[in-house]
Amino acid sequence: MKKYLVFLLPILGLFGLTVISACSKDDHNHGNDATITIASPTAGQMFHSSEAVPIKATLTGEESLHGWKVEIRKKSDGMVLFTADAHVHAVTLTIDEVWVNNLTEHTDLVLEVFARIDHDGAEVSETVNFHAHPM
Repeated sequence: MKKYLVFLLPILGLFGLTVISACSKDDHNHGNDATITIASPTAGQMFHSSEAVPIKATLTGEESLHGWKVEIRKKSDGMVLFTADAHVHAVTLTIDEVWVNNLTEHTDLVLEVFARIDHDGAEVSETVNFHAHPM
């Protein structure tokens, strides 16, 4: 029996170290989250043809954020009409972009603002609905 204990104890020790090191793995996310405040466009706002649509938002993370992305999509089918992004690092990020309404029909639109909260691609987002006029 003592023969088996000589071999079994080191194996159990290595197994225990493996379990302990796996439990203390650093995931780099640390539970980061972001608050997104969209200042423009506002919900239900209407824009005429050829009018500039200001896209203004502030993103604030619990820790440093890893960039942002914005998309304007048709609400009816999800077709992306505009996109912009930046890979920047800061706790607070400011978005100041412009899209020009070039649509020829009344169209309900969705602006979605994404905050990248880590380098692994995790994101949080906020949306606002607005409308484009053809004239």
